[in-house]
Amino acid sequence: MIINKVTVGFVTQQFDTETRKFVGQEFTCGDDTCWENRNGERLDPSDDTDAAAIFGEGGVDEPYLNYEMVQPAPNLFNPGDRVLVTPTDGPGVTRNEFQGVVLRCDNHFVQVKDADDQVTLCDLTEVRIIK
Repeated sequence: MIINKVTVGFVTQQFDTETRKFVGQEFTCGDDTCWENRNGERLDPSDDTDAAAIFGEGGVDEPYLNYEMVQPAPNLFNPGDRVLVTPTDGPGVTRNEFQGVVLRCDNHFVQVKDADDQVTLCDLTEVRIIK
């Protein structure tokens, strides 16, 4: 049976007003927890059947899993950023540099539109912000 342990807490996110980017976040868990089944119905630890599901047969200690909240990868480029792109086709081979505007960015690639409205998918290492 799959059950959920629900812990009440909060998240503090740090935002840089100059770069307009989030720079970090911190998760704080409280002591307020409850158990529920997969349908969202609360389990009652004082009920023998629910207690067996939570603590195991014989009432062993409550299962514990560390809170390992994963920080999002920094988004180096935002839509609308003006960038210089130096595309490469492999070690030592460079195509023409061009300037463009970021359309979107993920953890690996940046999609850039140039002055001719052509869209190029670039590796993060090929792109630099124009100040």
